[in-house]
Amino acid sequence: MHWPGTPPKQAMTPLPPDVSNKTNTLACTAAAMTSPTAGAITIIQLHGQVSELLARLTGRDDWTPGPLRLCSFADIDQGLAVMLGPDSAQLMPHGGVRIRQRLLEELTSHGVTLLDQIEPVAAYPEATDEIEAAALATIPRATSPLAIELLLHQSRRWQECEDWNEADELRSQRLNRLLSPPQVVIAGPPNIGKSTLMNALVGRKVAISIDAPGTTRDFVAWPVELGGLVVTWHDTPGRHQSEDELEQEAITRSTTLIEQADMLISATDLGTPWLELPREPDLRMGLKSDLGLRRDADLCVSAHTGEGIIELVEWVREHLVPAVDLGSTRPWRFTESPVFNT
Repeated sequence: MHWPGTPPKQAMTPLPPDVSNKTNTLACTAAAMTSPTAGAITIIQLHGQVSELLARLTGRDDWTPGPLRLCSFADIDQGLAVMLGPDSAQLMPHGGVRIRQRLLEELTSHGVTLLDQIEPVAAYPEATDEIEAAALATIPRATSPLAIELLLHQSRRWQECEDWNEADELRSQRLNRLLSPPQVVIAGPPNIGKSTLMNALVGRKVAISIDAPGTTRDFVAWPVELGGLVVTWHDTPGRHQSEDELEQEAITRSTTLIEQADMLISATDLGTPWLELPREPDLRMGLKSDLGLRRDADLCVSAHTGEGIIELVEWVREHLVPAVDLGSTRPWRFTESPVFNT
């Protein structure tokens, strides 16, 4: 089966190995399956002469497919390793950036070729077809919990699909926000509680909130989970004419962020007029609702009492990834990688 509209399969671009310190090299490739940023663990997929490579890295020569083992990796780190089959294995060290870098350098010293990506069917030999393999490869990089169950249904849904239409394409574009966080921007006058709201959504203090105009002098962005959808929430400086050169520059630059946002929220409180923004907002929100309600707002919220927070979460999630998309039984084109060619 071939996904409609996908380009022909292309070769991956390998990174050249550094074999200057080793003469007995191995016919083996490796690819990091997890994000290059810091995390709990890093997953490195190996393919080729994996039993000999595992023996070199761990000092153990009893590798067989199946058992998951706790090992020391060349005195770099301690983690888990598993031999998936005669020619495939996974290393799972801690997810520190430096640990990942050092372990990849150690692999190249044994002649292992590093790939910037790996064919899903090679990474997941247990998959029943290429689409299921691609879904399994996508799960580790999905930022939103809502993506996981949907991905696990895609093999069957693509098998049942007899056509592909524009509505499917548009729905897929919205569902792709489950894989990469959409950008939500809140903009409004200074000193109306935007930073206090952001701290309430994050669950800890990530933005300074003081009852004084100009406290936020630059963008503050943070990942926030809203009803199973992870977004990047941008707290922008209060928009006003400022004599502070740095603050005014940040306000000017925020115009581009507002124009490119996946969702723009215009915010104010009871005693402050709405601002004219570079584009129409997707939501007009009244803040500090515990002090009074904005009757002309779509939604009123109090970061102090929690009033309206649940409704805000539902509003944002529904705007970016509607419930009808999540409930659809039609297939989802969750990657443009040319791996679907059965």
